Amino acid sequence: MTLQHFEAGWGWDAQVRQYVRKKYRRDLAGLAHLDPRLLARLLKGEVLEERPYATVLWVIRIVPFRPLELFWLFDADPEFGVDLRVLFARKSLAVPTEDAYVFAWDYLALLARYGRGAFPLEEAAPDPEWIRFEDFAPPDAAPVKETAMKLRDELLHLLSADLVAVAVARLDCGRAAALPDGWEAAFPLLGDLAMRLRLHDGAVDLAFDRHGARKYPPEFLLSFAWLYVNALIRECRGLDPSLPRLSRYF
Repeated sequence: MTLQHFEAGWGWDAQVRQYVRKKYRRDLAGLAHLDPRLLARLLKGEVLEERPYATVLWVIRIVPFRPLELFWLFDADPEFGVDLRVLFARKSLAVPTEDAYVFAWDYLALLARYGRGAFPLEEAAPDPEWIRFEDFAPPDAAPVKETAMKLRDELLHLLSADLVAVAVARLDCGRAAALPDGWEAAFPLLGDLAMRLRLHDGAVDLAFDRHGARKYPPEFLLSFAWLYVNALIRECRGLDPSLPRLSRYF
């Protein structure tokens, strides 16, 4: 199914199709010359053997966390040119429409960068060293982080280490640990990008692995952080309904 099947998803789906057909069309053509299996690994996905029709060169399946599941179909028709479509597993409807759209937009922007050669297509993995966002991002990224994370920081302060551990296990993505004065959770975002979220000393700390911090622009890192923090908060609220909804803050 497409974004159209999500609540009020028609407009979001139209935006993605507009990006594919116009903004990124030339960039996406470059995907025809790339190794799809290496590309899938960098996206933390896998290439599926089955393809719906002959002109589809590959299908990449990505599961960021449970229950979200995306399928990218790259079509190279000799007559009509290239096309890229994103489909979702029906269970993905449990994810809010805006979050599903942002995931689609982020992956599409990534694929376009690989297609035009802005990112090197080479084996890579997250670095074991963590770097705090404030320690590598330029000063003009601070307002973006403030907009993306401030209200979520307030909610993260309400979460206990035990609750976070169960929520991360239910997401089937990442790991969580208790700290003497809080907790931390680490998530593999892509094949070569990881994020660590930590609550300690009464403050929320956002960090990325050194490789990912150097490769990806700050606005992209914050977009993924926004998505995974949203997922963690939703899962925690599913375990503890007394927690406020994210929507209360908007």
